[in-house]
Amino acid sequence: MFGKTQNDKAEFLRQKNNDLVEENLRIIDSTISTAYRLNDKVVLSEAYIEKGNYFLEQRNYNNALKNFTISKELSTEIKDDFTFYSSLVGIAKTKENLHETKESIVLYETSLPYFEKHKEQPKSFSIYLSILGKLSYLYSKTNHLNKSDYYNKIELSETVDTANYQYALKNKGIIDFYKKDYNSAFNTLKKAQQTFWKQNDIKWYVISEQFLGEILYQQKRNKEAIQYFENVVEFSKQYKILDEELRLSYERVVEYNEKYGNNRDKLLSVNNLLSFDSLFYVADHTVLKPNLEKYENTFLKTERNLLKEKNQNFKKTSFFGLVAILIFGGIVFYKMNQKHQKKKNYLQKCLDEIMIIEADIKEENQVEKTKFEVEIDEDFEQSLQLFEEQKLFLNPKFSLNDLVLELNANRTIVSYYINRSRSKNFNQYINELRINHLLKRIENEPNLKKYTIDSLAEETGFNSRKTFSDAFLEHTGFRPSQYLRNILE
Repeated sequence: MFGKTQNDKAEFLRQKNNDLVEENLRIIDSTISTAYRLNDKVVLSEAYIEKGNYFLEQRNYNNALKNFTISKELSTEIKDDFTFYSSLVGIAKTKENLHETKESIVLYETSLPYFEKHKEQPKSFSIYLSILGKLSYLYSKTNHLNKSDYYNKIELSETVDTANYQYALKNKGIIDFYKKDYNSAFNTLKKAQQTFWKQNDIKWYVISEQFLGEILYQQKRNKEAIQYFENVVEFSKQYKILDEELRLSYERVVEYNEKYGNNRDKLLSVNNLLSFDSLFYVADHTVLKPNLEKYENTFLKTERNLLKEKNQNFKKTSFFGLVAILIFGGIVFYKMNQKHQKKKNYLQKCLDEIMIIEADIKEENQVEKTKFEVEIDEDFEQSLQLFEEQKLFLNPKFSLNDLVLELNANRTIVSYYINRSRSKNFNQYINELRINHLLKRIENEPNLKKYTIDSLAEETGFNSRKTFSDAFLEHTGFRPSQYLRNILE
């Protein structure tokens, strides 16, 4: 399904978006610095909304909330209603991503009357339509279908003959899905989806694809449904769409392959799910892990089975050898003794012995599993603390492979342990250590404030200025140059 054209398109859109985002942030930071010097609170409040939207897009929800809140306070001070309610909408979007749905709905409904009142203004009308869409969608997800229907009807009437009509239509399809009117839902979503592809709105194209698959799944048309779910998996990987809703498609593919797939299909679908979870959870700066326990158990079970496989081979061989001997003995006994009762007693004895052996092995495996968990946690934590104390992270060439060698462990488990214990991937973990180290040095060594950005990057173990600047922004919310200007002032 994915040829060179789709690959090129995905890469082009990603690169274009990254370039625009980075350029936009530079403009925002520059605007904030200038507005502070001029004490222009109107510009400041607007710029902080833009910066909040930037962090929201990057899934950095703590910094998003911080910037939206600053904007709200500034706009309250200067009595700027448009910016005030716009900041409330920003906070509502952030709450929505944090799964605080009730709080999000309250904020959307609080903001709606203002933008409805001023909908003759293009900016207000755009936000007004966005809020209607959000309320329609969120109420459908929480099964308040009357409320959802109410907002969707307004949304449909307000967007007739506009480009936004397909989004209102999409929400109607979702409402029909939750009402179990599957035929209407399928046709409506299919129609809206075609427009999303033309408009390059890949996210809603993919979410619509999942709903279409789920409609077929609910109708027990599994062979048709699986094609949609597999499309969702491929699209989300191709375009790097990390939306928690899409996890359902990964689960459906795993479920289907458990029933009908071969070993290769099963392994591939499980790997895809683990990869999605890993990328999704470490990408969130505020860690959201409602499904992580299930993910951890599956992951550890797989890894531990691999690690213990060699040790258990001998036990398995002994076990099956004993079973073979007992069965062979039973056959011989049967041949030699034709009396039914003797045969029954002997076979029962064999069965009892087999069950005892199975119970012993199960108990032994459970003990090994518990020991493994304790040893992994204690050994890895001590080793990581030693690694941090020795500041090996300042070596710019230090990689995950080097840490694996230091710990003398499996690469996958080392990576997983860092994800679990530090709530971030290896690169984020290393970069955070480097930035924290630099911040302490700047505090204790004032002379560092005069260093160039390139020199600071080199001092901290980064190979490039850009990598250093991006890591600094992610950790502090500021570019290094802006941070240094602020503390110098």
